[in-house]
Amino acid sequence: MSGIEIIAADAEEIEINKRELAARLKTDADFNSESVESCKQRLFDAIDYKCAYIKAEVDLSKENLCDFGFMKVKSVKLYKNLFGCREAFVMAMTTGIAVDRLLARLNMLSQAEHFITDGLSSAAIESFCDYACKKMSKGYICVNRFSPGYGDVSLETQKPLLARLNADRILGITLNSAYLMTPVKSITAIMGIKSKLV
Repeated sequence: MSGIEIIAADAEEIEINKRELAARLKTDADFNSESVESCKQRLFDAIDYKCAYIKAEVDLSKENLCDFGFMKVKSVKLYKNLFGCREAFVMAMTTGIAVDRLLARLNMLSQAEHFITDGLSSAAIESFCDYACKKMSKGYICVNRFSPGYGDVSLETQKPLLARLNADRILGITLNSAYLMTPVKSITAIMGIKSKLV
């Protein structure tokens, strides 16, 4: 039942999306500074990108119910997103616990550096997610990824999803009572597969 695949990357392999970073830092896309570069290098020293994913069958025979076998998700939005798909990639990824420790340290030492590094690490995990999705979807036509916590998909969905991926052991991701993840810079998502490329 495993079928879990892993994607890992070094910090330098992932180009942080400039628009995503600009939105996080509330600046122009071409903004740059020594402070940002310094924080980026420190972040890169801490980052440990890793993704675990499976390819799962999805049953959409009941309206607004997405049945993945190991979990059932009642959602109008996800059902619409996956409509026409028989399979989906189910994934979780993280920048690693060292990033959380770095952010905690900066929160006590420098609010400015904490703000910049928090923005950088949020943009970094999104950029890694794009990288991982591109890798896993090679040879397939896929729909846009959809994450628990968006639309009408409850954060509670993360519990069976992470359990199926063995994410605590493989990625070091745990959930608290509010279904929020540690490390904080982690993402779970579902990406429907429309068809194979010919």
